[in-house]
This record gives sequence, structure tokens and C-alpha cells, in this order.
Amino acid sequence: MNMWKSRRRMMFLAAASGLAVDWGCSDGKPSVDTSTTEATVKGTVTLNGKPATKGTVVFDPANYKRKDAAPRTAEIGADSSYTVTTLVGQNQVFVNSPQLKNSDYPPIEIDVKAGENSLDILLPPAKQ
Repeated sequence: MNMWKSRRRMMFLAAASGLAVDWGCSDGKPSVDTSTTEATVKGTVTLNGKPATKGTVVFDPANYKRKDAAPRTAEIGADSSYTVTTLVGQNQVFVNSPQLKNSDYPPIEIDVKAGENSLDILLPPAKQ
């Protein structure tokens, strides 16, 4: 019985030590994407309830590990569609258009996956 308690204590201490080492090795920053793999995002833009016909959609894949990653820009077509090639992982998305009455909208966050992605943009955002 005593040997069993000792063994349990040893297992607990080993597990706690592992957690402490793992916790102490973090740099305190969130994990981010470092990939340079590109993917395609397609979608439409609706502004103030109407299809956008002018402007740009900007995807920014930069983060503290991809500081030099340039924003990717796509023109909004006459049919309100856009297509852009950007880096996989988290991207912040911004819309610039003369049709946008108020440009004070927070960026849209999208986790771009390898291959083809879809993002239809609605500004102002729908109320939840």
C-alpha cells in the first residue's frame, strides 16, 4: 500500500514538472501561422445592402512571425465579385470603396485554408 502511494506521488510530480517546463518555455505570444503557402479566396461584397461595384478587398496575412508578408489586394468587379491569392492562415480583411458610407468597420478575420476558400463580405455587418 505504501509503495502504491509513493508511485502515485512520483507520477504526479513528474506530470507537474512536465507542465511547468512546458508552461515556462512559451514566449507569451499566441501561436501564429508561418506558412508561405498560397491559397485562393473568392466571394462577393455587399455594402449597405447593395452589391458593391467599385473598390478593393485587402487581405493582410502579416503577423509577428510573417512581418514581411505583403497585403494582397483584389479589385471588386462590376458583379460585386473578387478573387485574391493570399497566404494560408489568419488574414485580416479590409474593404475600400467609394460606396462605403462609413469605413469605421473592424477588420474581418478569416482563417484561409489550402486550396480554394469562399468569403462573402457584408458591410455593415449583420446585427446578431
